[in-house]
Amino acid sequence: MKVVELKELSRKESAVHYIKEFTGVAVLDSGPLKAEADIAFTLEHKPLGPPEITLHVLDPLDWPLLPIVRAIREHILELEKTGRLP
Repeated sequence: MKVVELKELSRKESAVHYIKEFTGVAVLDSGPLKAEADIAFTLEHKPLGPPEITLHVLDPLDWPLLPIVRAIREHILELEKTGRLP
């Protein structure tokens, strides 16, 4: 399972500065099969350790959900580290 990209990312306004809410579309690739799924996630920065990512896959997929969620979370964390989130 591979996340090709997260597109159409938009950030929702939040009253709390250490919590960021986003929506977007995840483009997924698993060998010959490709799929897109609407997602919503929250990135919460804690005082210690890495940020906590809460992810919701809004579209039903025919693939197992746990590998998808793990791959998307890793991709989100990489985007956060490199400063490419809106």
